[in-house]
Amino acid sequence: MTPITSPEDLGRVLKMYRKKLHLTQIEAGGKFNLTQKTVSNIENGRPGVQLETLFRLMSALNLEIHLEPRDKPYKGEAPW
Repeated sequence: MTPITSPEDLGRVLKMYRKKLHLTQIEAGGKFNLTQKTVSNIENGRPGVQLETLFRLMSALNLEIHLEPRDKPYKGEAPW
């Protein structure tokens, strides 16, 4: 499983899965009424994406989130 610790990590993983499904951004977004720009923003880890929008894209890609504790606690300020 790929650790996701930032919006950019999440965007890269979503893009990887979208490409595995041979979907364009337009096709993936169209399944749940998201624009190509919105899908691009998510895949690039841009700030301001609403959770509902993120979950709609994940549904289009047939993905879900599983959370688990980190092996080591994060020290310092979050990079985002």
